[in-house]
Amino acid sequence: MKRTCSPLHRQFVLLILLLGAGTSMRAQNAVPKPADSLAAAGKELRLENTARAKEIYSWVLHEDRKSTAARLGLGKVAIAENEWGEGCDQFEEVMDRDTGSIAARYYGGICRREYGAQVAWLLRRRQWQKSMDNFLWVLARDSSYQDVLYQLALLYRYKDEYDPALDLGRLQIERKPDLYDAPLGLFKLYRFVVANVSPGEIFQLLGRRRDPFALYFAAEALRRQRRYVEAEQLLKDILGRAEGIPLQAIYCSLARIRFAQGDPARGEAFYWSGVDSISSWLGSAVIFEDVKYILTDLELKHYRSLTSDRKKSAFFRLFWNLRNPSPAAKLNVRLAEHERRIIRAEQEFEYYGFRTHFNDPDKLHYLNFPRAFSLNQEFNDKGLVYVRHGDPDDIQRTIGENLNESWLYNGTEESPKRIFYFTQVNSTGNNWRLTSLPEDHQMWENLVMWDQRYNRLLNGQVLDQSELQDQLRVESETTVSGALATDEHTWKKETKVFAIPHSVNAFRGDTGRTLVNVSYAIPVGDIAKDLGDTVKTLRIEIGLSMNKTNGEVMASELDTLSLPLGSGTTGSYVELYRFVLRPDSVRIAMHARPLGLDMVSTWDRQIRIPDYPATVPMLSDIELLLPSNARSSIEINGVKVIASPFDAVPRAKPLYVYWQIYNLTKDADGKTAYRSRVLLTPGESGPNDASIVAYDGDHSGQDESAAELARVDVRAYDRGICTLTVEVTDRKMVRTFSKSRLLQLTGD
Repeated sequence: MKRTCSPLHRQFVLLILLLGAGTSMRAQNAVPKPADSLAAAGKELRLENTARAKEIYSWVLHEDRKSTAARLGLGKVAIAENEWGEGCDQFEEVMDRDTGSIAARYYGGICRREYGAQVAWLLRRRQWQKSMDNFLWVLARDSSYQDVLYQLALLYRYKDEYDPALDLGRLQIERKPDLYDAPLGLFKLYRFVVANVSPGEIFQLLGRRRDPFALYFAAEALRRQRRYVEAEQLLKDILGRAEGIPLQAIYCSLARIRFAQGDPARGEAFYWSGVDSISSWLGSAVIFEDVKYILTDLELKHYRSLTSDRKKSAFFRLFWNLRNPSPAAKLNVRLAEHERRIIRAEQEFEYYGFRTHFNDPDKLHYLNFPRAFSLNQEFNDKGLVYVRHGDPDDIQRTIGENLNESWLYNGTEESPKRIFYFTQVNSTGNNWRLTSLPEDHQMWENLVMWDQRYNRLLNGQVLDQSELQDQLRVESETTVSGALATDEHTWKKETKVFAIPHSVNAFRGDTGRTLVNVSYAIPVGDIAKDLGDTVKTLRIEIGLSMNKTNGEVMASELDTLSLPLGSGTTGSYVELYRFVLRPDSVRIAMHARPLGLDMVSTWDRQIRIPDYPATVPMLSDIELLLPSNARSSIEINGVKVIASPFDAVPRAKPLYVYWQIYNLTKDADGKTAYRSRVLLTPGESGPNDASIVAYDGDHSGQDESAAELARVDVRAYDRGICTLTVEVTDRKMVRTFSKSRLLQLTGD
C-alpha cells in the first residue's frame, strides 16, 4: 500500500529544510526546538521572506498554542504583507492572553490605524479610536517604547490634525535622538502638510513652529509656488547655519529650483554636492526619497544591504550613470529629465489619500506590482508611470460612471509598445489607479485607433469578447509589471533623434590586454539639411565611454568636431576610437550632439571584452573596412583603410573583410600553415548547403599569429540579409574554427 505524507508532516519537513537541518533525520531529537524556530522565523522576516517566516511561526503555534512570541511573529508578518485585518486579530489574541503586553498594544495600534484607513468612514472612526487607545496605553507605561510617538503622529496626520502630528513627530526625535527613522518620519510629515495645506494657510501653520524643519519646508512651500528667488535665498540662509536639517535636503531643493529654471548645469552641481556630502543615515535617506520612484527591486535590495555612507554615495553615482544615455557628456541628461518629471508630478499627480480595496479597480488582482511599487506614497499611479517613462505619445479620456484615462507609449527599438489604463472607482480627488482593462465601452471605442482588437471587443460574439478580454488583461499585467520594473529616458518632442551607424570589434593586444575598435559614422548630409546655406561648418560633440558593471570608468572620450560643409553636402563622416583594455564586462555608450541644433543621437551596448589566451587557435572579431584617408586610417597591403561602422554594404563596390588569427600550431621546423575561407550564407543562419565561398586562400609562415585582408566581390550575390563567416583551418593540427557576423547587401 502506497503511503502518503500528511500535511503536518510535509510542513515539518519543509521547516527542517528552512532551518538548514540537512536531509538526514536519523534520530527523533532532530525536531527543532521552538526557541530555535522563533529565531529562524525572525531572521526570515528581517530578510522579507514573509512566506517562510509565516510557515515557521505557524509550526511553533502548532507545537505550543500559548506561544505569545509566535503569535506576535504572525502579527508582524501580517504588517509586512499589509494584511491589517489579520494583524488586528493576531495582536488581539495576544492581548487577551497577556493583558500587559506592550508589544501587542503597539503593533495593534498600527494595525487598527491602517485597517481604519481601508474601511468606510463610520467603521474608520471606530478603528482609529481603538488605535488611539492602544497608543495611549503604551505611552502611559513606556513613552520611549520604539517609535510610538511617531506612530501616534501618523494617526493624527490621517485625521488631518496637523499641529499635534508635527508636535509628536518632533517630540519623538527629542525623546529618542538615536532612532534613525524618526527624523525621516518628521520629514515626511512636513512634506505631507506642505502638499496638502492651501498656499494661503501653509505659512501661518509653519510660522507657529520653532524647529528647523519648519523653516526648511517654508522654503519648499515657496519652491512649490514657483517663487524661486525667495526659496533659493531662504535655502542658502539655512545652508549657512543648518542645524537639524540634513544638507542633502537643502541641496536637493536648490537643485530642483535650478532644474525648474532651465539651468541643468547648476542643478546637477547642487545635486552631486548633496550626494557627495552624505555623512548620515538621514542624509542618504533624503537622496533615496528622490530616486525611490524608479528603483528596480534588485536595486532596492542592494541599497538596503549597504552599511556605509561612502557606499551609499557610490550607489547613487552608479544609479544615475547607468541610466545616462550619454555618460561621456558633461551633464547627466537623465538626471535632469527625472527632476523635470518630479516637478510636474508634484503639480499634477500628487495623491496622499488612502488606497483602499473599496477604491481599487483591480479587485481580482489581475495586475502584479513589484516590491518597489509600495515605496511611492506621494503620487497616484499616473504619476508613477509618468516619472518612470515620461510623457505618453497619446492620451484618451472618457467620463462615464467612472473617470477613465488611457495612455499610449509607442514602441521603440529599446522598449515595446505600451498601453496603460487608469480609472477612478468609488473615489474622489486625484486617486487615479491602474486597472487591467477599462470597463467603459466608450473608452473601447476610443482605443480602436490604438489596437484593432477593441473593434472585436465591441462588435464580436460573446465568447470571442470574453476570450479577448482575458487576453488583454494578461497583456496588461505584462505591460504593467515590465513598466514598473524599468524606466527610460525620453527627449523633448521637438528634439530630432538620428542614428549613428557603429561597430565594435576586438583584437588581441599586448600583455594580456585587448584592442577595441569602435567605429562610427556621422550622417553629415542628413544633418546639413536642417542648416541654412550660409552655415559652412558643422560643429558636433562626440562622446564615448566604457564603464564596468560597478560603474568604474575604463575609458572615456569627449570631442568637438568641426566638419566643413559645402553646396549639396552628402554622405557621412567616418572615424573610430581605439582603446587597449583589460578583458571585462562593460557598457559602451556613445552620443553625438550637433551644437546649436535640437538634435541628438545615442546608443549603448553591454559587451564582454574578450580575452585571447595563448592556448588554442582562435579568431578575432570580423571587421569590415572602407578605403579612407581619414586621420585614423591605416595601410594594409597597400590600401589605406578605416574600420567600417556600416552593416549595410553596396553590391557595386568590393567588400573588404579583415580578421586576425592567434595561436597557430607550429611543426617541428617552426612553420605554420592554414587555410582561410569567407562564406556568405543567405539569411541569419550559419554556414549550410546554401553557403557560397566568396574567398579561399592557403597560407604558410613562421608566426603563430596572422592578419588577413580579403577583398570580396559581392556583385553576383542577392540583395538582403546574409551571414558572413570566416572559417580557418589550422593545417598543422587539422582543426577548424570560425566566426560570423550579419551584414546586408544593398542594390546601391
